[in-house]
Formats: sequence, structure tokens, C-alpha cells
Amino acid sequence: MDLNRIIKFKIGKEDWEMPLGVLLLLGGIALVMIVGGLYMGFKFGESVQ
Repeated sequence: MDLNRIIKFKIGKEDWEMPLGVLLLLGGIALVMIVGGLYMGFKFGESVQ
């Protein structure tokens, strides 16, 4: 897999170009933050009762 391959996409009217490696890194960070938020929300909900 070529991590330096440029991926082009459009958000709204703006055109974006980003290397595949950076796009995967951003996706991984977002997933880690989602899972961390779910876990912390679950723990907070358990302790509030």
C-alpha cells in the first residue's frame, strides 16, 4: 500500500488533497477518541446511580 498516494475528496465546495497515510492517521485518532468517550461515558453513567 502506497501511504504517500494523494487522495482527493470534496467537502462542501472545497476540494481537499491529502496523503493516504495522513488520512488513515486522522481516522485512527478519531476512532480512538470515540472509543475512549464511549468507555468514559459508560463508567460515568455507572458511578452516578
